[in-house]
Order: sequence, then C-alpha cells, then structure tokens
Amino acid sequence: NSIAASAVCAFNLSAITRAFNGPFRSQENPRSTWLPTANPVPNFQCGTITDEGPNEGLTERTLQDAQRLYLMNDVVQPESVDPLVLQDDVRFSNLVVDIVQGMDTLYHVMYISTGGWREGYAGGAGNERLLTLFLPIRSEYGTILKALATPNKNLQGCYLEEMELFPAGVRQPILSLQILHSDRSLFVGLNDRVLKIPLERCSTYTSEM
Repeated sequence: NSIAASAVCAFNLSAITRAFNGPFRSQENPRSTWLPTANPVPNFQCGTITDEGPNEGLTERTLQDAQRLYLMNDVVQPESVDPLVLQDDVRFSNLVVDIVQGMDTLYHVMYISTGGWREGYAGGAGNERLLTLFLPIRSEYGTILKALATPNKNLQGCYLEEMELFPAGVRQPILSLQILHSDRSLFVGLNDRVLKIPLERCSTYTSEM
C-alpha cells in the first residue's frame, strides 16, 4: 500500500529453533485442508544424500516428502507483542546493534538508518537475541536513529539521538551500517564514501549549569 511504516521486532533464537524443529503444515491435494504434519525424517540434511551418515537409506518417498513439506506449522513468536520501535511515514533501511554495559545490566542500543535502495533484512545478535528488520520499499532519507532495545513499554519508541548526516536539503541513501567495537565507531556506507562516527557522542551536546 501507499502508507509508509517500519518496525523493529525482537525474537529469541530458541523460539526460531522450536518452530523449525516442530511439525510441518501441508495438504494432500489443492482441495484439502492444511494440517500439521510430523517430520518423517527429523535428521534430514539437504544436499548430503550418501550411503552412510544421517541420510543413509533415503527412499524416493523421502525425497517427495522433502519437496512437499516446505511450510512450518508453528509461528515464531516475538519476545513481546509490541515492536521495539514503530514509526509511521519512515522507511528503515539498515540496522546494527551495540551492547553497552550499564551500572547493573547490559543494554542493546540500535542504530537504524532511514531510507535505502533495496528490500532486505538486517540483524544483530546478542544474548541469544535476534533483531529483525523488514524493509518494504525504497525511500529517500538519510538520517540515523539511535534507540534503546528494551521490553519496557515506557521506554519503547524513545530515541536517544537522531543524527543528520547531510546539510539541510541534501538527501542521500545510506547503503550500509557496521560497528567496529574495538574502535567504538559506527561506519556508514554511502554512494561515494564511508563515514566514521563515534558511538559515544556526549561531547557533541552541551548543557548549561
């Protein structure tokens, strides 16, 4: 549709594993009801059909099952019902995650670029967490949003910082984001150059005492 919106959701890798270890969903013919179907060969590994090993003794029926059973029955449930970040009228294009040690816990800090050239997927892992980002279409922005990834509803959708990379009136798609943890830097890939931005930018902002 024509309404632009983007969201970031969090999933546990264990939830993904449970879904793929569970039953398939299939139908015997085009007019049949879709029903849960147990995996006939739990240890099947694609591309490794040999006379020995976990795929030993595979039959033609087994190969037909592999072609027929391609849809999982169980849904991968997110960590929380609400997205970590949800914003209308903006297309997210890239996502990287930094893990910061606080006084009493670890914090996941997301860096999200707006605008991009392609549909795709981006993710960052930490503490068995997989952050996924779905990109519907291309858009024309060039900012980076810094947000806290937290299940606390009071803090969700609250941006820590919004970084404008270009002068007023200039828009350029951000093609990639990557964090170099050893240098505590964020690298931003553009059409004609790469920008290096420090992850900690407290000196950029001043306060009056």
